[in-house]
Amino acid sequence: MNIEKLLELLPRGYEDACYETKAIERRRNIKSPMDLMKICLIYLSQKCSLLEMSETVYLMGMGKLSDVAFMKRFAHCGEWFRWILERIAPQKIIEYKKPKSMEKYTFVAFDASDITEKGATKRIWRLHYAIDIFTMSSLEYKITDEKTGESLTNFTLKPEYLILGDRAYASKTGIEYCVEQGADFILRIKNKAFKLYNEDRKELILLEKLNEANEEKAIDIDIFMENSRKELVPLRICALKKTAEEIAKAQKRIHRSNSKKQMELSEETAKTHEYIFVITNLPKDICADDVLETYRLRWQIELAFKRLKSIMNLGDLPKRKNDGVIAWLHGKLMVALLLEKLLGEMDFSPSDQT
Repeated sequence: MNIEKLLELLPRGYEDACYETKAIERRRNIKSPMDLMKICLIYLSQKCSLLEMSETVYLMGMGKLSDVAFMKRFAHCGEWFRWILERIAPQKIIEYKKPKSMEKYTFVAFDASDITEKGATKRIWRLHYAIDIFTMSSLEYKITDEKTGESLTNFTLKPEYLILGDRAYASKTGIEYCVEQGADFILRIKNKAFKLYNEDRKELILLEKLNEANEEKAIDIDIFMENSRKELVPLRICALKKTAEEIAKAQKRIHRSNSKKQMELSEETAKTHEYIFVITNLPKDICADDVLETYRLRWQIELAFKRLKSIMNLGDLPKRKNDGVIAWLHGKLMVALLLEKLLGEMDFSPSDQT
C-alpha cells in the first residue's frame, strides 16, 4: 500500500487537528502529525504487531519507542481519526447514473456488522453504516456496543433520501421515524413484523395477499400501518413470487437455519419465503417492478462490508482497552475510505451488476 498516496488524500487541516484533539501533546520521538499519521497508517494497513511497529518507528528515524509506548500514542488518535472521517466521508468517490424515475433521490443503504474482539472475553462492537450507493461514499457511521440494535433511528435522515434496508430495519419505529423525517424507503419486511390493516382498520393476513403474486409481474398491495398516535399510515407492499429454483434454495436455507437454531418457522412464515416482498411509501407512479428492482441495488452495502472485513481485516479486532479499540475501529474506517477514493476511478454502475 502506498502510504504517501493516502497522505495526499487527507483533508486540509488534519495536522492542526492532531494537536487540537491531543493526538500529540508532547513532541517526543514522533514530532509531527505527518510522522504520526505515517506510522498509524502502516499499523492499520499492514497487520504489524506492536513489536514490529516499535522497530518500524526506529527504522524510520524517529528514535526508540517501545511497543507499549506506541500503543499509548495510537490510542490517543481516536478523536483525530474521527475528525478526519467527518471530513472525508461525505465526499463523492464516483457518481453513477440513476434510474430516470428516481433521479431526485439520494439512494442510501443501511446495514450493521458485528466486530468481535480477540481474547477470552470476546467483546462485541457493532458498526452501523450508511452509504450513498450511487456515489459510493459513506454518509454516516456509528460504533456502539452490541446492545444497540439495528435501527433507522441510529441515523440522520433527510427528505431527499430513498432508504434501502433489510428486515432488521423494517420496524414500526423505524418506518414512523422515516415518515416524520420526510424520507422515502424500500425495506424488506418480515412476516408479522407488525400488524397490517386495510383502510377500514381490518387486520390483513400478509400470506393471503402474497398468494395473488406470480413469477411474471410484481404486484402492489395497499396496506396501512398504525403509528404511535394510533393513526393509519398508508403504505404499499410490492411482491413477486420466486421461481421454482429460488424457492428450493430458500427451503434449504430455512432447513439449515432451523437446524442451527433448533427452532422451526411456522408453516405460514415458511410459506412467505416463496415470495420477494418489500414495504415502501413511494408513490404509485413508481411501479412495483421498479420498486423491487431498486431494492436489489442494496447489495452495494454488502460489498462495502465485505471489503471492510476482508480487505481491511476489520473483523480482526485486537484485544485492547476501550480507547485503543475505538482508535483502531475509527482508523480502519479512515483507511478504508481513503482506499475507496483511490479506487474511485473504477467505473461500473451498481444497477449493471445485479
